[in-house]
Amino acid sequence: MPLIPKKLLELLIAVIVLSSLIIQFSLMLHGPAYKGFLDALVRFFSYFTILSNTLVFIYFLNLTLKNNAEEECWQKAETGTAITVYISVVGIVYHAVLSQLHSPVGLAFWADHGLHSFSPMLTFLYWAFFTSKRRVQYKTIPYWLIYPAVYFLYTLLRGSLTGVYPYPFLDLNKISFVQALGNSLIVLLVFGILSISLSFIANKRVQNLKFAS
Repeated sequence: MPLIPKKLLELLIAVIVLSSLIIQFSLMLHGPAYKGFLDALVRFFSYFTILSNTLVFIYFLNLTLKNNAEEECWQKAETGTAITVYISVVGIVYHAVLSQLHSPVGLAFWADHGLHSFSPMLTFLYWAFFTSKRRVQYKTIPYWLIYPAVYFLYTLLRGSLTGVYPYPFLDLNKISFVQALGNSLIVLLVFGILSISLSFIANKRVQNLKFAS
């Protein structure tokens, strides 16, 4: 049994993620590298971390405000599992690669870990306790990969026009296009492996629950 009620966990995740997003944007808005509100806003939403945490916030806000109705998009096991995959990869890439490149302090520390640590861990915890109790359709997995694939293509295209890249492993100012493309494919592979793994675990769990009942 979970140590925290379902609705309370949904609300907790939504509050933590929203607070972290607000703090992070406020810090960027007042940072010397950005030229006003519009530039900060565009750069803010150029990060996969921000986009994925925004999805997490919308997902859990929706769950908090509505009763369970599995036919609704935000209530489906596929939606919850896909979002868990997205934010889990955010945490994996950050702690495996990006965390070594900077050491935030103060509010930046809390925003950084709110988006890269607490959000992935709590979302995965929610998936383990609640979402994974329902069957996931494997045939939907290729559709889950469209979002990260489009993000990588957009980032490389936008970066080639502006010279600004949100992540060093995509930065064509420092690495070749082949290297950036290879890095993108590696991360996409991680998305794919994690998607299949979580779906398999969920479906196996459903099967075991049926045998036990």
